[in-house]
Amino acid sequence: MNDQNTNTQESGKLKEPQDSSMSGMKMMMVMMIACCAIPIALIFFTGGGLGWWIGRSDQQTTSTQSTSQPSNPTTSPKLANNVTPTPAQNWQADNHIHGLTINPENPNIIYIASHNGLLQRAESGQWFWVGKDRSDYMGFTGDRTNGQRFYSSGHPSSGGNLGFRISENGGENWQFISMEGVDFHVLGISPSNPKVLYGWASSGAKGLFASSDSGKTWTQPKMTGLTDAPFDLVVDPEKPDRVFATTRSGIFESVNRGDDWTAIDETKTAPILSLNLVKQGDLTIMYGYRFDNSVPGIYRSNDNGKNWEKLWSETDGVIVKLAVAPSNSQILYAANEKKSNFSISRCWQNLENLELK
Repeated sequence: MNDQNTNTQESGKLKEPQDSSMSGMKMMMVMMIACCAIPIALIFFTGGGLGWWIGRSDQQTTSTQSTSQPSNPTTSPKLANNVTPTPAQNWQADNHIHGLTINPENPNIIYIASHNGLLQRAESGQWFWVGKDRSDYMGFTGDRTNGQRFYSSGHPSSGGNLGFRISENGGENWQFISMEGVDFHVLGISPSNPKVLYGWASSGAKGLFASSDSGKTWTQPKMTGLTDAPFDLVVDPEKPDRVFATTRSGIFESVNRGDDWTAIDETKTAPILSLNLVKQGDLTIMYGYRFDNSVPGIYRSNDNGKNWEKLWSETDGVIVKLAVAPSNSQILYAANEKKSNFSISRCWQNLENLELK
């Protein structure tokens, strides 16, 4: 990686918990991977038998939700507008991934931000490079209300840090906005008010930052009670001031835009690495990959993290990133890592699955 401050972080590998208790060293390895290495996890999930499990077929429907039938790979692939696609062959080689975003209008189109640039998966299953920028993307996230708007940080191929930047045309072009010399390893955006952003800077200026104007200006919250760098920053679907940070010490919650943080006690002994929130009626449902000592896997909580229900333990590795489709909250994408193998799955909330091609 071009960032000299993170070379040692990206060399580690996440491990499944095996002992009756998780050692501090193991969690430190998890920390090194997920903070910078959410990169490492999403990586090589399509070639050589690494295509993983994906939830229901795109042609299967329920009474309330449906998905589009993927087009035939031999036909013109359906892509988002205003981008210059370049076929991405063997893109997995010497690469790793930093972010996962689902197109708000079409849950069959996904984007991954990698060490070597931004990729888009068409409905046909084909992969394409987007635009000509081959920077090392960090903190990649998308605006759920605008499928053409992305945010990222990271490093150019020449080295250094990109600061905070925006694309208004689906990743075709990028514009520097603020925080020169900073590298945000994690960015979180409010679904209900996308002007509100949170970021964890790992080099340049460091620590937690918050913005209320789409990243034009940033302030640094007091951050009382939060001492570990987060794997993930996730904003409540309806409350921009409420944000969650997943760390090696468990999930921490802030209700005042990052000034004060409280640990969710039930996650201290079984930390959550990747987290996503779904609003269902009056409830905020949590989905996360949990490092349970005996049965790690994807779990769900209906009571703000106090109790967790196991959904899926056959993940064949650590799930380092979860994403819920904005247009269909029944659809989740999950990215896993096991040793040097990487894969992405698409699953419904009941976690039935099919192979992702």
